[in-house]
Amino acid sequence: MSERLKNASNDKLQSIGLLNFKSPIVGLLLGIFFGALGIDRFYKGDVTLGAVKLGLFILGLITTFIYIGIFILFIVWVLAIVDLFLVFTGIKKDNLNKINSLLIA
Repeated sequence: MSERLKNASNDKLQSIGLLNFKSPIVGLLLGIFFGALGIDRFYKGDVTLGAVKLGLFILGLITTFIYIGIFILFIVWVLAIVDLFLVFTGIKKDNLNKINSLLIA
């Protein structure tokens, strides 16, 4: 990667500043406050996983009165904790892949 940056033309280096990067910190904060709703996944661009998390959360709320909802909400909580790390590192990798694809092209 560093070799590609050293050999890149000025046009490509200036184009890096124009890329649309997402902030890993914003993804982390969204995960902390709204992770159970899947908002962090929507921000990262994983719409399907965000919809699954949101659907599980809603299903858990609806079925809480028959006790299966408590189990579903526990699963959503665990997914939200795990996603704190996955979304944070995933956004960093996505940003790096954007730079890489620009330098290769």
